[in-house]
Amino acid sequence: MEIFMKLKQSIIAIVISFLVLTPAVAYSTENVSTSKIVTIKERISSDEAFLKEEQESLSKYDSAFLAKQENAYLNYEKLIKSFNIAKSVNSVYPEYYGGSYIDDNGDLVIYVKGEGILKDSSLQNISQVLERKDFIIKNAKYSYNELNSVMDTLNDFKLNNSKDAIANNFNIYWLSDRDNNIVVELNEMNEEQIELFKKQVIDSPIITFEKSSGTPVKEVDVNPGQKISSASNVDGSMGYRAKKDGVVGLVTAGHLAFLNEGIKVDGNNIGRVTAKQESGSVDAAFVEITYSGYTPTNTLNGTSNTLSTTISQPGVGTVINKLGFRTGATSGKVLSTNVTVTLDTILHTNLTSADYSSDRGDSGGIVYSYISATNTRLTLGIHCAKVGSTSYYIKADEINSALGTSRY
Repeated sequence: MEIFMKLKQSIIAIVISFLVLTPAVAYSTENVSTSKIVTIKERISSDEAFLKEEQESLSKYDSAFLAKQENAYLNYEKLIKSFNIAKSVNSVYPEYYGGSYIDDNGDLVIYVKGEGILKDSSLQNISQVLERKDFIIKNAKYSYNELNSVMDTLNDFKLNNSKDAIANNFNIYWLSDRDNNIVVELNEMNEEQIELFKKQVIDSPIITFEKSSGTPVKEVDVNPGQKISSASNVDGSMGYRAKKDGVVGLVTAGHLAFLNEGIKVDGNNIGRVTAKQESGSVDAAFVEITYSGYTPTNTLNGTSNTLSTTISQPGVGTVINKLGFRTGATSGKVLSTNVTVTLDTILHTNLTSADYSSDRGDSGGIVYSYISATNTRLTLGIHCAKVGSTSYYIKADEINSALGTSRY
């Protein structure tokens, strides 16, 4: 058993080693020694191990469901694009739209608000966009704009009353596309606290209350030996390749290192943090590559498996994947695309939550979606935190907007 565990740990280390180098950073093959060439070959051979791990993480889902939800995912993106908006918390959606999600059968469910002629017109618009009728319509009590408005009110209260006892009693809340409402988690959950919330924050029928599931934890690790470390020995995982002002680098978690702090891989200094943000909708840092022995690439292990430069924002119910140092390749479903979480007293808005597995050391790891029909892995963002069985990631669109970075 001990030998097996060591072998398993070695495989995971190799897998994350190639991930850390690709897509985040790949070893340059120019002027390398024979020993380094062997290392490269070892990383290339580990691609099979990665693919096996990726497929094993998806094996908990029925293959028919995966194929069906993949089609629903593409239809969801088509629907959102038809609104001619940049998908963000500030977007204004059609008044009939109440949100959408992929159900447990893999079907796209769309909430529509309105009756009579208004509803008929809305259904006609949706049918024209999606062409096929492989979606389900549900009556919405609230429009998506109304839901986002309540989230804005909650965010404003938290930002302006950070030391208030009531504000400190709710540190996680989210927009539920599945239930067409807003869920607020209370640390102290009783009728008195609910009434205080309604009196001082907002009294809205859109909100439902739940007992807090725990305290959110940023998933860095202070143990030595991880594959990406700051100069102060805080360890995490690398994200995706990016450029800032024409400078080549990579994106990782903002709470991993200070500005101008060095970043190491396998003990080698590969770069330094030249931009970061740890507030609002972003917890990310840009690492400028300063070591010529490393060259960023999107190729997974030098094979045909690549991380696409296309950025996506999948809807609730979509199956997604995460790669991090600690837990390797894991998969799960999107739970909410608009979550606010207080992490170490810092308010983070517009996060995405999912039920993929994660642990300390996974912060900064790439989150992506896999389209099997085209063998495409779309960039979604980077992992940042966990509470209970729920994990959270930062959207790549938000990172690039805040840091001035771009995928390439």
